[in-house]
Order: sequence, then structure tokens, then C-alpha cells
Amino acid sequence: MRTLVYRHLKLFWKSPANIVLSLLSSLVILSLYFLFIRDFTIKAVSDYGFISSYNNLFVDRLMTSGLLIVIGATSVLSIIFIFVKDCSSGIIKDFFVTPLSYIKIIYSYFFASFIVSMLMTSLVFIGIELFFSFYYQYYSSLDILLQPFFVIVLSNIISSLLILIIALGINNFVSFSTFETLYGVVIGFFTGVYIPIGYYPNIIKNIFFYFPLCQTTGLLRRIQTFNITEKILINYPSNIHNVLYKTFGIKLAFNNNIITGYGQLKMIFIIIILLNLILIFSIYIKRHHR
Repeated sequence: MRTLVYRHLKLFWKSPANIVLSLLSSLVILSLYFLFIRDFTIKAVSDYGFISSYNNLFVDRLMTSGLLIVIGATSVLSIIFIFVKDCSSGIIKDFFVTPLSYIKIIYSYFFASFIVSMLMTSLVFIGIELFFSFYYQYYSSLDILLQPFFVIVLSNIISSLLILIIALGINNFVSFSTFETLYGVVIGFFTGVYIPIGYYPNIIKNIFFYFPLCQTTGLLRRIQTFNITEKILINYPSNIHNVLYKTFGIKLAFNNNIITGYGQLKMIFIIIILLNLILIFSIYIKRHHR
């Protein structure tokens, strides 16, 4: 399997366009943020009655947390596109002569996409932390940095599994290219990057609640803004704290019931197990219909 993973990664790095496309959606979201969303969100925090010198830092942490999840979600697409092309062109049939089982062949694309997404998000994560260190003089200790990194790992596992499952049901790379474009657009809405999650109607919030990457975004935001929200809310009564948490997607709620961080983490692990089971079942179906 290692040879196949290396082969997929080599094909990815061979084309500079793959790297650009992997970051394109994130660059678009980042541009939209600085041009339109940032000032609106900072004003929204103040309009809800939370006045603090930490508002800018809070909003930037909020946005960059969502951006990290989006980068992981979109960077897997190029590797999975290689899988779709291999299936469409029949190249994948050449792998069947190897001693590897069909499931290991498919999972080689998962591992390759996970490696790429981790590399991309790790580089951006380091850049973001340097930005906060120099611009805000806001420093995070190593143990605090490990927590968001762990969530990013889980999120990238989910992204790789999710897109690979979808790719197994797509017969040609033209259809996958269309899906790729749509996914790059809607992912910003599903993770609450374009519009704070609390601004959506309850029915939409409940739907988004079940989208796996909404959970990882919420958990990452909870971790990344924990110390900042404590400073913002120190002068406000505890009964209105949830207004800030729920409106800006720091603490996710289903039917107005807030889910704990531990509950979110448990959901994420359950999602990973379910996605693996769905992927294995999809591989079984595809193998018996090829």
C-alpha cells in the first residue's frame, strides 16, 4: 500500500495546479473575510452588547478556526480527483494484479489525501499562530497548541473519508469536477465561515448540526477562543454568555440544547467510525459491480 500512497502523492505534487486549486477556496474565503465579513462580524459582536478590547482578536480567532477546517476539507479534493480519473481511465484495474486487496487499494487514496490535507493545514496553522504572535502578541503554549492540532487531525480524517465515499458513487471526472466546484462554495456556509451559525433559522442550524465538519469547526472554535471569551465575558452576567457562544458557533446547539465539548468529541469519533463502515460497505458494493 505504501507504494500506491507514494504514487498518488507523486502525481499530486507533479502538477503545481493541484496545490493552487487545493488552496483556492480557502484563499477566496480569506479574501471575502477581510473585504466584507470581518468588519461585519466585529460589529455584530458589539451589537449583541459585548464591548471589549478583545473583540478583534476574538473574531480573527473565530475566522481562522473555520479557515483551517475549510483548508483540510478542500485540499483532499485533488487527491480524490486522481482516484476518479484512475477509475474513469481504467488505470485502477492495473492495481488489481498486485497482492493488495481491493479495500487496501481504495484506502491508499484515503491515506494520500489525509497526508496532503495535514501538510496544507499544518503549514497554514503555523502561519496563523505566527500571525497572532506578531500582530496581537498573543502566544499559545505547546500543550494548548496540541489541542487544536488534534481536532484538525480528526477533521482531516473525516474530510478524506467523506469525499472518498462520494467519489465512489461518481462515475466520471466531469461529474466530480462539478461536485468539486459546488463543494468549495458551500463548505463556507456549512461551517459558519461566511455567516455566523447563529444567524441561520433553527431548522437550518439543526441540519448543519449533523454535518460532520460543522462539529469539528465548533470544537476548534471552542478551543481557540476559550481564553478570549473568558476575558470578553468577565463583566457580563452568566445568563447571557450563551448568546455569544451560540450566535457565533463556539458552542453548537441542537433544538436550543447546547452540546458539551466532550459530547462533540464523542460525536466526532462516532462519525469517523460510521464513515469507515460506510466506506467499507461502498467498496464492497463497487467491487461486486465492477
